[in-house]
Amino acid sequence: MSMKKTFVVSMVAAVLSTSVVSAGSAAPAVKPAATAQVQNSTFTINGSTVVIRSLVKQGETLVSLRDVVSATGAQAEVHNGTTTVKLNGHTLVLKSNSKEITVDGVKSTLKQPVTNVVGTSYIALRPLVTGLGGTLASRAGVLEISTVPLLEGAENPRFAGEGKLILSKSDEQGRADYLVDTASGKFELLLTTSGGSDLVVSPSGDQAAYTDAEGAVYVLDLKNRASRLITSDASIKPELVWSADSSAIFFLQGDKGTVIAKLSLTDGSITKIVEDKVDYKENLSVSNDGKKFVYTVTTLGTVTSDTTNIDEDNVSIDYSSNQTQIYSYNSEESKPAAVQLTASSDDKVFVLSNDGQKAFYVSIPSTDDKAVLLSVDSSQKAAKVFADYDVEQALLSGGVLYVLAAQDDSSSVIYSISTMTGKQTKLYTVPADVTSITVAGSQIAIVHDGVVKVNAGDSWRAVTK
Repeated sequence: MSMKKTFVVSMVAAVLSTSVVSAGSAAPAVKPAATAQVQNSTFTINGSTVVIRSLVKQGETLVSLRDVVSATGAQAEVHNGTTTVKLNGHTLVLKSNSKEITVDGVKSTLKQPVTNVVGTSYIALRPLVTGLGGTLASRAGVLEISTVPLLEGAENPRFAGEGKLILSKSDEQGRADYLVDTASGKFELLLTTSGGSDLVVSPSGDQAAYTDAEGAVYVLDLKNRASRLITSDASIKPELVWSADSSAIFFLQGDKGTVIAKLSLTDGSITKIVEDKVDYKENLSVSNDGKKFVYTVTTLGTVTSDTTNIDEDNVSIDYSSNQTQIYSYNSEESKPAAVQLTASSDDKVFVLSNDGQKAFYVSIPSTDDKAVLLSVDSSQKAAKVFADYDVEQALLSGGVLYVLAAQDDSSSVIYSISTMTGKQTKLYTVPADVTSITVAGSQIAIVHDGVVKVNAGDSWRAVTK
């Protein structure tokens, strides 16, 4: 896999349209000619500070071709006055004092000709970067430039610590999980599995748990990339949930999710917490103290025909009784028992809880009315949390709810909502074809038209393609 380079240039946001470098960030200038004042501008390349020579000509920033080639690891050849630059499958051809360049065989015209100053060629920043397959974005007055080949066809983004995402690709052979640097787009293979569960990241962001096809639980250290077996217990575990202190993993057990159990990471012991013979538990949430739980139970259709052989084709099933209801369970009570929180017939998705008692969920009506975010507790009285727009997704991170909702046919909005005060803050307006979001602290990513993008201040930077 090729080395990937990401540039962070200290410039004001307005330079995106003109590529003008902020003079305030430049070192003392060297003046080789009256018409060309060369500056030493500071770039950050994958965390390393690099000085790139640049000059401003008629309001446009030109950068030293030699410096950029060296910094990116590109290959450059000069023959009969023509320079050919190659990087990541892209080829750019240019000539000194000419406005014409050729990118991957297609000719185009620069605003300023390639300028030679004391034996060094200078070319406009934007066409150079884009010609080599790179991108530009602005974050809070800082221009970020990337020439990194991105992971293709990946999905299911999950933050794994600061500046890292886990992304997955599946095919007939199984699933491959990758760790992606959100600043550079650099990615590396973490794990390949066949029939295993998704990686579930710990609250600390440095570990991820998963089951193999037989149900054994492993924990992957995201720093040293080593997996260790926690238990070889072969029961089916459809959901894994980390404890707040990362010392244990809670899970639903059995092919019908009947039992709620706790797995100690210290000794691999398994303790059954809820064993009430109620099937089809899902959407498990665990309180910070590991004592209280919120989950859903789905009731299935009932057989209505007279036959006792349900394998016969003439069996009739009434699906009108299918319902999903939310329950809570407090294991600290003297006689713990499941408490039903809802009784309504609406569809309930994105069921969340941070204290194991109050639940948040998206209610989807059977009519064409918009979906809304509700809260409910043991009183069984649902309260509206967010109903301004049609809710498409809700998630909970650090005691804050995040909502993706359709604003109109062309745009969606992302809101944050405090679970303590109910205060709503509109964070972003995004295209309507954004299908999901993921959040960890101040980090947020979206999936837009199948591409994973991370927030870069006033823009979204792609980390996949």
